[in-house]
Amino acid sequence: MPSIKQVKKQLRVPVAVAGAVSRVFGLAVKSRFGKHRRWPEQQVLIDEPLALAEERTHRLRRIYTNAMRDSWDGHEVFRAAVHKHGGIQLSREKREALAHLMSMLMWGELAAWYVSAELAEQLEDLDARMAASSQVFDEARHFYVLRDYVALLHVPVPPLDPYFQAAVRSLLSAEDLTLKLFAMQVLAEGTAQSIFGFLAESNVEPVLSELLPLIEKDEARHVGLGIMHLPERLAKLEAKECQRIAAHTETIGDMFAATQVRMIPYYRTLDLDPRELFRRADRLLHGLGQKLGNVPGTDQAYFRTIDPASPAYQQNLDFVLPPEGVTPRGGTAWLYRVVELGARAMGARTIAA
Repeated sequence: MPSIKQVKKQLRVPVAVAGAVSRVFGLAVKSRFGKHRRWPEQQVLIDEPLALAEERTHRLRRIYTNAMRDSWDGHEVFRAAVHKHGGIQLSREKREALAHLMSMLMWGELAAWYVSAELAEQLEDLDARMAASSQVFDEARHFYVLRDYVALLHVPVPPLDPYFQAAVRSLLSAEDLTLKLFAMQVLAEGTAQSIFGFLAESNVEPVLSELLPLIEKDEARHVGLGIMHLPERLAKLEAKECQRIAAHTETIGDMFAATQVRMIPYYRTLDLDPRELFRRADRLLHGLGQKLGNVPGTDQAYFRTIDPASPAYQQNLDFVLPPEGVTPRGGTAWLYRVVELGARAMGARTIAA
């Protein structure tokens, strides 16, 4: 008859196996209801090797390919630009004005980093997911380069504009991927592309002029992800849902516009014409709106813009943003008071005109 010690020894392996099975089964059951319960997704499979299908490569996949081809070393480019120009040679007043613009863009790039990572994880279309994955690296690079640039200004980092902060928080909090794709990839990235291009071409500061063309080129790819993939998602939605997404995006756009109105004094301190920036942004967003078409059930484009080439545009621009030296009056003065009152209600300090 075996001893108790021998029995325990014989039972050790079965008990260990039973314990392992129990743990594995418990974890497997838990994973069936977890965040990644649908993994792996069968739609990521392909019918033929990618190399053989290269000539039919999807445009979204080319975004990923081009991002890999055009990748640049942010730290190296930044160091080279600083060395080449001997740092930033602006007066303190101009450095403070530039800090308001660049810190806004810096925080915007951080938000874009968050959103692109979420899109890379959750988009169903594999090509769109690849494009978003490449954007994650772009946005991370943009953020740390702009963070280094803001530090190089050697002035206090200003508080973020409350309209911009509210808009981005609304975007980040949204659970609807289609809304995020629309508001971030098309609206926010399109606006950022306009600002980067405007500042680069103005030669406002030599170090910045070395960095911004590279960032602007990346941003154009990010807009491409939105404009290529968004129509496919919108086409699957009911008209009412499309209208809801368009309205939410339009509200975020209004907040971005209010932010730019409050930035006018800083542009002018830098000897820049904000009217030209408004024209540039309106031209780009109007073109993107034309590509997306109208909101279902309406005759309104997804973006409420006026073509800068239309006769009515100049009149509207003069109302929203009078030329430098012209004192805002009537409805324009009322608009500026409302914008500033709203900002102050959200805790902002008044910006001197």
